[in-house]
Amino acid sequence: MLEIAKEAALTAGAYLKQRFSQQLFPELESHNDVKLVEDRESESRIIEVIHRHFPDHSIYSEEIGTISRGDEYLWVIDPMDGTNNFFVGHPYFSVSIALEHRGELLVGVVYNPIANQLFWAEKGKGAYLNGTPMHVSNKNVLARATGSYVRGREALTKEQEIETTRDLFLHTKRLMRNYSPALDFCLLANGWLDYIVMEKTNMMDVAAGVLIAQEAGAKMTGWCAEAFTYEAYHPELLVSMIVSGGALQDELCNMMRDYC
Repeated sequence: MLEIAKEAALTAGAYLKQRFSQQLFPELESHNDVKLVEDRESESRIIEVIHRHFPDHSIYSEEIGTISRGDEYLWVIDPMDGTNNFFVGHPYFSVSIALEHRGELLVGVVYNPIANQLFWAEKGKGAYLNGTPMHVSNKNVLARATGSYVRGREALTKEQEIETTRDLFLHTKRLMRNYSPALDFCLLANGWLDYIVMEKTNMMDVAAGVLIAQEAGAKMTGWCAEAFTYEAYHPELLVSMIVSGGALQDELCNMMRDYC
C-alpha cells in the first residue's frame, strides 16, 4: 500500500510539475482561496492509481468528496496542498496522501514535485525523505527556533490570527506562513522546522504529514498540553495542535495557554 501511495503521488506530481509556471485560469477565486482545474486533474490521477490496485477502498479527496467503497480502508487525499502557491508561481506545494485502516493512520506520503522531495512513513517503520531516514530537531532555545503557523482557511479571521501569533512572532527566531501544511509537517520531520502551531485546520491537509512527523519522533499535543490522538477522518473535524521535536513543547504550550 505504501508503494501504491508513492506511485499515485509521483504520477500526480509529474502532472503538476509539467503545469507549474504555465498560464493558469482559476475556476473560482475568493479573498483567501483559489480553485484550479489542476486540482481536479491531479485528483483524478491519484484516484485512478488507487482504485486500479484497490477497487474496494474508500477515498476522501478535497475536490470530489467521498467515494464510499467500504469501512475498512480510507484514503485521505489533498491532490494539491498549496494551490494558492502553485497559482502564483511559488514552488511550495505538494501532493498529500494518507491511508487509514479503521481510523488508524497506516501510511503517509507527501511529494513536492518541484524539489523532487518524496517524504513517506509507514506506521512503526520510521520516516524517510527519498529513502534517507529523518528525525526531528532537538533545538531547545525558543529564541533560536524557526516555526510555522497553520490555520484553517475559513475558521478564523485575520484579526484572530494576528492575536494568537503575536507572542510567536516576538519570541521565536522566525515564524513562517507557508500555506502548504503537509509540507510543513515534513520539514519538521526532517529537522528543518523546529515547531508548528496549527489552529482549527482540516485534517485532510495534514493527515499524511502527521504520520510522517510522528514516525520522525515529533511531539504532538493540544494547545493546553493535552495528549493528541488522531481521530478517524471526518470532513467537519477541525484540529488545533502544537508540534515540535519535544524540547520546546512545554514552552510553546505555556505561550499558547491563553488561547486554549
